[in-house]
Amino acid sequence: MAAALSRALKLPGKKIHDLGEYDPLRQADSDDSEDDSDLSFQKNGNVQTEGSDEAVCDRDADAAVEMHTLKTKQRRTDEPSSAEVRATEVSDEFTVKARISLVPCLRTAAFLLTLAFTMVLVLVCAFFIPCPRSQPQMTSWNRSLGQAASFPPVMTLWDVNDDQVSDVIISFGSTGKVRDQKGGLRPQAALKLHVSVAVLSGVDGNVLWTALAPEQLKFIQCGIGYLGGPGSVCLLIGISHILKAVNSSSGSSLWEVKSMYQSHQTPAAPAVLLPDIDGDGFADLLLGSRPTALTSRLREISFVFVSGATGALIGRSVSYNVTGEGKLIGPKACMSGGGTLYVLFGYGTIQAVAVRDIYTQANGKGSLPPSLQGQDTLWEWKRNGNLSGLLEVYSSNDSVRDVQTLSRRGGSDSDTLITTKSRLQRLSRQHLLQLWSANGSIIDSSPVTGFFNQDNVLDFLIQITSRSDVRESLIIDGSSGEELWKANMDCRIQEAASIPMSNGRSAFLFWAEECGVAHLAPTTDPDTLSQYHLYLLHPLYPSVLLELANSTAVVTASATGLLEQQKDAFYVTVTMDTTHWPHESGTGHLMVTGLGLNWAISHSRMVALEDRAIGAIQKFVSKIQFSAAQHSQSLQRPT
Repeated sequence: MAAALSRALKLPGKKIHDLGEYDPLRQADSDDSEDDSDLSFQKNGNVQTEGSDEAVCDRDADAAVEMHTLKTKQRRTDEPSSAEVRATEVSDEFTVKARISLVPCLRTAAFLLTLAFTMVLVLVCAFFIPCPRSQPQMTSWNRSLGQAASFPPVMTLWDVNDDQVSDVIISFGSTGKVRDQKGGLRPQAALKLHVSVAVLSGVDGNVLWTALAPEQLKFIQCGIGYLGGPGSVCLLIGISHILKAVNSSSGSSLWEVKSMYQSHQTPAAPAVLLPDIDGDGFADLLLGSRPTALTSRLREISFVFVSGATGALIGRSVSYNVTGEGKLIGPKACMSGGGTLYVLFGYGTIQAVAVRDIYTQANGKGSLPPSLQGQDTLWEWKRNGNLSGLLEVYSSNDSVRDVQTLSRRGGSDSDTLITTKSRLQRLSRQHLLQLWSANGSIIDSSPVTGFFNQDNVLDFLIQITSRSDVRESLIIDGSSGEELWKANMDCRIQEAASIPMSNGRSAFLFWAEECGVAHLAPTTDPDTLSQYHLYLLHPLYPSVLLELANSTAVVTASATGLLEQQKDAFYVTVTMDTTHWPHESGTGHLMVTGLGLNWAISHSRMVALEDRAIGAIQKFVSKIQFSAAQHSQSLQRPT
């Protein structure tokens, strides 16, 4: 009734949104119930009134019901729209925040993954790659090889177990004697002479392997193998007919050739190592031999090519008749200035022949291997005659005693050093002309090469005997022939060698009787032996010698080796002591000794060659470091 009356009168009042009409009665009701209404402000600027409208008059119950229904519809119509807007805004805001927070998360994840991968890689490397073990300083070791025959043992150094330390390969003969019931030695005629080859560890002297040799050996050479790879083959050269190749790491036989030389001939020198000439990729050999007995002034030298892989002969034997007297020189390999490989040899004189010419005579006039096709016209002008003629390298009334090929450090030059009875001469590699000559009274020993000064040219340690029978030790400058060092030592140098140091120079080692002590009268007792001493000469302190060791036995062989990781070196000595068996001729107790040089220097005794203060020298010399890093070549005692 009230609603109908309101519409009829159109009194001022509240406007109904759904009907679009003004209701004065509802306006009055709305004013009275102002406290029960709710205002909802939309973001679009519209204002809506919400509340629980109650009936104002009991008489108008139908109107109240109608108004309540209209408000309910209005609320259901507006609320979904408002929720949609709020959801959209919240979704947009969450998306922006999610995008902003995702970048640092990705960066953190990438960093953590990289860190984890690095840690895993380090752990894997630490597990699978062992750290290098620092070896203790080498002191000294001794290894007895028992009772041995009187012929000198043959020794060389080679790393057979890949521990970066050279091992000792030595050949010796057993005596063929056993002990009787009383402990004495008695000969056994039924037993033959046995020749053994033993390999001793350079670190502690333990025996790595042993093998039997068919006969007495004259030379042992190691380092033969495929071109471009490490050599793993050792060559055993017998005194008459045996040539045998063995595996250096185990001693097992690879091949063996008998009757290598012509009858009544013996090896003249170690084999000349050649590049591959038969096409199998393995280094090949050139062996020279001479007659066992020299009966005439006309001497013969024969050559034969041998395959390093199988031991098969390559071609036939080639012989040259050489005139002269004196000691046999060579054969030794020498590279000319033009890159052609020659062989130097002779009796008292020095002659040369190209390896390509020997190969042509041994295999006919077929094609030459690529490694032998070069020819040096500067050397060929010295040829005397046809293809079989020899090049005259050096000839003089002063008989030649030794010849060596020299190389500059860091260069390819290879000059020739000739030692005669009374002089040293250096010939140029290019034209075989004399560079300098140093005269001496009587040269007692073969020159020992080493770097005494810092001009990168090999110098030479020699010993001479003057006309007044005074022994003098000299070091000759390799570039000029002048004296660099001189000492009047009343002792005979033997078994000399040099060892490279980290400063680019070399220390010289030699065995000698006690230097600086004059022997008033020579001993006549054959059972009394002089005591030998091992001395070291440092190039910075030439007025002092360091005595490293001593021995009462005769020193028969020696060699030096390097311990690169420890900046150390060691010296191996072979001695034969016959004092315990004075009545057993031809036998002796064989002993091999390894001596760490740094340890020996710290325990050495100083011997002054001049009257100078030597107090501070020992402290400095004890800090010597040995290394071949500054040397371009291996310094070895000449064969």
